[in-house]
Amino acid sequence: MIILNLTLKNKTVKTVVWACKGVLLLIAHDIEIIKDNKKYKVSNNTFTGSVLEVVSYDVKGSGYDREYSTVNGAQGRFFNSVYEEKKTVSLRLRYQVDKMAQVTHLKSNLQALLRGHYYLRELSTPDTSIKYEDIFNTKPQEFELDYVDGRQIFVGLVNAISIDTTQTSGEFELEFETIELPYFESIAYSTDLESESRSVEKWAVSDSLPFNVNDNKRKYTFHDTKICNVYYAGTVEINQINQDSTVEVTLAENVSKNDKNGTTFYMVESGDVINIKGLELKAGDTIKFDGIHTFRNGLNIDAYNVSRRNPTLIPGWNTFRSTKLMQKVVFKHKEYYM
Repeated sequence: MIILNLTLKNKTVKTVVWACKGVLLLIAHDIEIIKDNKKYKVSNNTFTGSVLEVVSYDVKGSGYDREYSTVNGAQGRFFNSVYEEKKTVSLRLRYQVDKMAQVTHLKSNLQALLRGHYYLRELSTPDTSIKYEDIFNTKPQEFELDYVDGRQIFVGLVNAISIDTTQTSGEFELEFETIELPYFESIAYSTDLESESRSVEKWAVSDSLPFNVNDNKRKYTFHDTKICNVYYAGTVEINQINQDSTVEVTLAENVSKNDKNGTTFYMVESGDVINIKGLELKAGDTIKFDGIHTFRNGLNIDAYNVSRRNPTLIPGWNTFRSTKLMQKVVFKHKEYYM
């Protein structure tokens, strides 16, 4: 057996090794499509089989739309706001089939696979060593692929699938754009990070998360306190209604509806002040903030959230403080990344 250490260029997908048994194709890079709770690899799936390979994959940074205004008599312009609209994803594929008639079927099946909205995840091999086996070894050799990180991006196809049906092999490009948020999001929730050891399915070294489950950066549930510090590992603040985030507070003391101050929650770093009053609250009641509404034991109490605010999480440490003793606090959210 001969070991060949091969250094692949960035985004190289397959390595072709000519041997006595013919052509050996090794996948070093792939894309996973998560659709309707099912996972499909581009290189091997029930729609297109194993005739596709990823040539390149590029997630372009979100563009910025800036708004300005002018003032009579003043030179230049005044900046008003900036808006991040979307990310675009370019995926270049190579195909190879035996007969030209199969190209038409490939095109149709690929359209079925890429219909609708879905998540994309990137995979690559950590070891590109290629082993030359003897001719009597019939077991195919393949690279072991790992997730590049614990992130995914929610997209939809925007360009028409164009494949030359007169050729049995060739390359073509697909373009996607993000649906709703122009960010990556974590596979798992913060509460998964709190309760599980590191998993290649959900976390990666590049996410810079602590290995120790008991590390304070992995603590998202707190008990019997008026103040707690929670670490948000994302790079994009959580402050929009279409981000997946909830904060649940179980009260440890009663609050009278006649209490002029009610109960107030503070997010120190973001400056959020959330005041709930005019409502009879009892120890054991659970108040839930979901980014849009406020609930008490599952019932909407938006009318009593007089500040009309929800907790905002910013990258790094966040201090959450209450004027009343809290029996339990749970921060459950996805991490969002640029």
